Amino acid sequence: MRLVSFSRGGANPRLGAVVGPWNDWQWIVDLHDANPQVPADMMAFIDMAGSLSGDAWERARRTFESVERELRRGKNPAAVPASQARVHLPIRPRLLRDFLAFRGHVARTRAAMGTVVPPEWDAIPAYYNGNHLNVVGPGEAVTPMQYSIIEKGQSRVVQSRRLDYEAEVGYVLGRGGWRIPASEAMAHLFGLTIFNDFSARDMQVTAVRTGMGPTPGKDWANGLGPCIVTRDELAELDEQAIVVRVNGEERLRGRYRDLVYNHPFVHQGERALWSFPEMVENLSRFQPIQAGEVWGSGTIPGGCEFEKGDKGQYLNPGDRVEIEIEGIGVLANAIGPAR
Repeated sequence: MRLVSFSRGGANPRLGAVVGPWNDWQWIVDLHDANPQVPADMMAFIDMAGSLSGDAWERARRTFESVERELRRGKNPAAVPASQARVHLPIRPRLLRDFLAFRGHVARTRAAMGTVVPPEWDAIPAYYNGNHLNVVGPGEAVTPMQYSIIEKGQSRVVQSRRLDYEAEVGYVLGRGGWRIPASEAMAHLFGLTIFNDFSARDMQVTAVRTGMGPTPGKDWANGLGPCIVTRDELAELDEQAIVVRVNGEERLRGRYRDLVYNHPFVHQGERALWSFPEMVENLSRFQPIQAGEVWGSGTIPGGCEFEKGDKGQYLNPGDRVEIEIEGIGVLANAIGPAR
């Protein structure tokens, strides 16, 4: 199923399931309205059905299929035309982590700075913890980054001039656990979404030089959406098309496999990526993971301006960013006015 959090008529967001192709939604089924035994909230549903098995999962699946059949014959009161629904952030993560999974992205950004991929990248799937409270959904605006900096003993407020997008896969965890082998990791995946790791590159570069990582330039805004595709329909990407547009202009178009494995900066015999199962095995070895966490894959190669060095075309107030992943949908956000 493609699951969303949606509302109609100003009501609170509710759990819904999409009817129609990934790029042409027709209806959204209010699963709780159709069957009150199905939770009305995404997180509550994940807590009950995150393994994609058991009574709660089967109840939701049968409810959706029943409404879908009725829609072919006419209408159903639990279904809302997609054009009349507002789609919200699909899930408020319990914890937000963002990995650095793709060698092509690391190699391009390092080359732009005159360096190479560090050997440590091949040793561990590195990540940072983001701010799960600063996450926006589809159609929501992102406030431009401002930060204070002290120079010559004086504090001044700086408006970031290097606002960037990052096109990533978002992994939504459906089960927690501890010391999970890679061979069992996929059973802990609930589904996939799109993750835009908005980044203030000027702040990020400054923060990294302190020795504390990139987080101050990262955790001010992230985007998720528009839906979560459960792993029984899409568990991992392969030949899916990836497209990034800014104000309608394409900044990236390619097939996932080509972008990741056939990248000019990835040479034969080198690790091209850290996979989701490898992330799970490595991270769960030293701490438990929880259902309801969301993990960003890291930037799909080519999916940001930072890789382009001095040729990067950074974002400005009023710009609209669209990240499209075939099989999932389009996550669109605007950069709001400066404050």
